Amino acid sequence: MYFFFQIALSGIATGAIYGLIAVGYSLTFMTTKALNFALGMWVMMGGMLTYSLHVQYGLNPLLVLPIVTVALFLLGIVAERFSVYPFLRAGSDVWVLSTLAVGFLMIDFAEIVWGRNPTPVPPFFGKEPVYFGSVSILPQQLLIIAAACATFIGLDFFYRKTLLGKAFRAVAHSGEVSSLMGINTRRVQALSYATAAALAGIAGFLVVPLTLAEPQLGTVLGLKAFAIAIIAGLAAPRGILICGLVYGAFEGLVSGYLYTGIRDILGFSIMILALYLRPEGIFGRAQEERA
Repeated sequence: MYFFFQIALSGIATGAIYGLIAVGYSLTFMTTKALNFALGMWVMMGGMLTYSLHVQYGLNPLLVLPIVTVALFLLGIVAERFSVYPFLRAGSDVWVLSTLAVGFLMIDFAEIVWGRNPTPVPPFFGKEPVYFGSVSILPQQLLIIAAACATFIGLDFFYRKTLLGKAFRAVAHSGEVSSLMGINTRRVQALSYATAAALAGIAGFLVVPLTLAEPQLGTVLGLKAFAIAIIAGLAAPRGILICGLVYGAFEGLVSGYLYTGIRDILGFSIMILALYLRPEGIFGRAQEERA
């Protein structure tokens, strides 16, 4: 039983990262009906900036986090303007390729600036595990879980209690009606894309001490986060956190009791099954009715 809780808890920390990235897919889809297929690369960029600021320049993580968040938010504004908006305005689906192109450009840029060799980033709070009875967890993993939960609580508050958040929900429900009501739908769409990029940057900041800083950091993370967004429902941001945590625990248990190679097969098989049984996602319809 000790082993069960140990690997499940470690998996939940990974699932929290998946959830942070996956909610970015939800943000852009709800307001633009488009997806940013380069979100994994935005995670990588957050991780590489964390490496530079924290390791190379010695900045405190408390300073690194807002710098990374703001930098990726502003980059997201620029990327959306040139790689998504022109195609949405023209009614074209070429944005699928344009977002991927931006992602590949980011990988090439990272390889030029930082090189291809993986580089370690020290954990922000040391390597000594925190014990809950006989079960231990690394401080960085505990930080990831706490940060993910706090982010989702903040997003829920934003959506329900702020004027801009209500505008986001209105545009998600109907862009045309929102425009007739005086809401600047164009601004909401740009902000949703930039917010998704910022959340991916936060995920990169949190995960890079547990992995390695390298240009390929976010590729697999982005794919798995997309699977979680599909399973939960692209229009169900609250369900995404639940699915992310459960999916992470599932991965940990499969790796611990079976072997690592089969976890991705089972994970993506679940995504296909979820699409077959509930194309709108497990939480999709229920979340839309309550919104």
